[in-house]
Amino acid sequence: MTTQHNKQKLSPEQSFEEVLELVQPMITSILLRCRIYKDFEYYRHIASIAVWDAWRKADQSKGLFSAYIYTTVKGEILKELSKEKRFENIHTPMDNDTINYIRDHEMNESSPVFIESIMSHLKFDERKILLLFYVEGFSYFEIAKELGISVDAVKKRRTRIMIKLRELLNE
Repeated sequence: MTTQHNKQKLSPEQSFEEVLELVQPMITSILLRCRIYKDFEYYRHIASIAVWDAWRKADQSKGLFSAYIYTTVKGEILKELSKEKRFENIHTPMDNDTINYIRDHEMNESSPVFIESIMSHLKFDERKILLLFYVEGFSYFEIAKELGISVDAVKKRRTRIMIKLRELLNE
């Protein structure tokens, strides 16, 4: 994959700055093919690091330098996208719709037992936050005042509780 925009051939003997400048169109192409439309500069930075890594490890006897750069850059970008997706799946708390769905669709004879078994895994303060927020309809500010903690602390605790609940539901 030599760059079409520049007629100069890529070589590991060139300085890193020169190689990085020559592969900018390639990096843009990879980012667009991976459908990256936000955090563009972050991924461009990931690509630049990958180019550096490829430039340091390049071996002319093993094939085209430009192809090695291409696969290295694309691989690092895909790896970073995979990490982000995994992080989102693990750390995104349940929202009100999920809790309402569970409440509406899990209500049968066994639901009190089901709810009690999940609630038994929570600490007293965690249960209190859930009850104040979802049953009593308190705001973050009201819960913070009731528990004597900051609003940010209530938000963080609620997020942790939702993550814990999701893990319990997945078991």
